[in-house]
Amino acid sequence: DRIFWESKKFEGLTDKFEPWYGTAYSIEKVSSSKIQAWMSSAPNENLHLPAPNVFIPKDLSIKNAQEEVKFPVLLRKSSYSKLWYKPDTVFSTPKAYVKIDFNCPHAGNSPETEVLGDLFARLLLDYLNEYVGLSSLLMPSFFLWHSSAYYAQVAGLLYGISHTDSGFEVTLVGYNHKLRILLETIIDKIVKFEVKPDRFSVIK
Repeated sequence: DRIFWESKKFEGLTDKFEPWYGTAYSIEKVSSSKIQAWMSSAPNENLHLPAPNVFIPKDLSIKNAQEEVKFPVLLRKSSYSKLWYKPDTVFSTPKAYVKIDFNCPHAGNSPETEVLGDLFARLLLDYLNEYVGLSSLLMPSFFLWHSSAYYAQVAGLLYGISHTDSGFEVTLVGYNHKLRILLETIIDKIVKFEVKPDRFSVIK
C-alpha cells in the first residue's frame, strides 16, 4: 500500500525529482511507530463523509419514444406560455435538455434596453452565485454559463442564463431524474431575486 501526501510544507525537504515535469518528491517507509501514533490520535472532525446528495439520479432508465419525431411538438399552450417537447431518438441517454425563454415586452427596443437586459442577466447570475457558491464563466455571445451548486455539479447537472433579444433564458442540462429539483430551485431563486447596490456597482 502507498500513501501520497502533497503539501507546500515539504518545499526544500525533498531529495528526488520526477523526470518528466521536474516535480520534487521524496519516498520513505512508514514506520510501525508512526502508524501506531496515527491509530491512537483523536479523530479529525474535518474528515467526514459529505452530506447526502439529493441531485444524484437513481432512475437511469431510458424513456423509449413511441415514434420518430423530427421536430418539437407543442404539448400545452396558454395565454402566457407554450410548452414544446421532443424526445431523444439519437443518443439514447437518461439525460434532458431544458430551455425556458422569458419574454419581456420592452427587451430589444433600443440600445439602452439591450444594455439593461444584459446587465440584468449578469446580476441574476451573480445573485444565483451566492446560492451555488461558485464563480461564473463568461462565454462567447454573452452566454453566462456555470455549474450549479457543487452537489448538482458532481451529479452531472449544469445550468446557464443568457441574455436574449426578447429577454433572457434559463438552460438546464443533465440526468433527467433529478433535473426537476434543480429547476425548481433556480426558479425559486429567480422569483426572490433582488438587486443589491454593492453588487450592481461591481457588475455594471
